[in-house]
Amino acid sequence: MKHAGATEIANVVIDADDQTPQDARQYAHDKIASLGRFAPEQTAYAHVRVSHSSPRTVAVHANLDVNGTSVVAQAEAGTATEAIDAVRDHLHRQLLKMHN
Repeated sequence: MKHAGATEIANVVIDADDQTPQDARQYAHDKIASLGRFAPEQTAYAHVRVSHSSPRTVAVHANLDVNGTSVVAQAEAGTATEAIDAVRDHLHRQLLKMHN
């Protein structure tokens, strides 16, 4: 698989509400940063927003800039980990499709 050679996205910004614990912020950073190895070209940045859309629902929205092309995913789940994993999986699939 051809890729930009970067194993991680260097510029990952996590915006999270006050209800999001530090370990969930770090988890989001680590999961999204690791997608750099799947991008077909250089990924300039990733922006991830984690918020509690209700007392029992966490919403995650992520946007990657892959050489000027936006790759976007969002998900809601009962926990931050589940929502982050769903967004990461969706972005991963989109990045793999960009190789074709």
